Amino acid sequence: MVSSLNFKRNRMATGRSRIPSNSIPQALCPDPIINLAQMAAVKAREAAEAYFTLRHFDCAIMQARAPKELYPDFPGMDNYMAAYQIHSAVSHKKNWYHVLGIPNPAVADSEAIKKQYKRLALALHPDKNGSIAADGAFKYVKAAWDVLSDREKREAYDKSLSPRSQGARGSNNRKTAQQQRSNACSRKRAGPDASSTGGDGSFYKKTIKIVRKSNPGQRATVVMLSVRRVA
Repeated sequence: MVSSLNFKRNRMATGRSRIPSNSIPQALCPDPIINLAQMAAVKAREAAEAYFTLRHFDCAIMQARAPKELYPDFPGMDNYMAAYQIHSAVSHKKNWYHVLGIPNPAVADSEAIKKQYKRLALALHPDKNGSIAADGAFKYVKAAWDVLSDREKREAYDKSLSPRSQGARGSNNRKTAQQQRSNACSRKRAGPDASSTGGDGSFYKKTIKIVRKSNPGQRATVVMLSVRRVA
């Protein structure tokens, strides 16, 4: 009798040990509704980590907002989101200022850069951030800090950013000018009677009606085609 009780007790203990410790909240509230919200928040956090593993960084950021919506007191998700945002910025080839969360480099002084680096370094510390994204995000933050904290490196980096932005603006201006010339040529070629058939002789338009009827009792299919030719 004693041996059978020991066997049952050991089997129950083994069954409990198979449950992952991070799959349920550590402290459950007596209210079952709150318990469900906590468990749903844990599942949402696991989904965010899964998205990050698949390198769907934007989906991971969106999913990381769900735990706090489900359970406002759920801890740590702001730090998880910070790690995902850093990886997303790097994947979209943003500059080091964006990686540190500084959208406008022109107004960023050394003190603001230092403040952002310290904030992110604390948010990505293993004691504060249990995400699998934290380690890689900290390496990116450290690389950004190594460049932007050094005066000479930052000046050289800022100069390397300027031609890129000017080139982008120049290409946009060229595209706009080409589009304007193309529209002007189209208007000139079409003339005032472009919508009519014939007109000044430079524009020709004809509508063709095609009626298709395979069987005697079947409803006919009508297709209208507009053919336009520029002389």
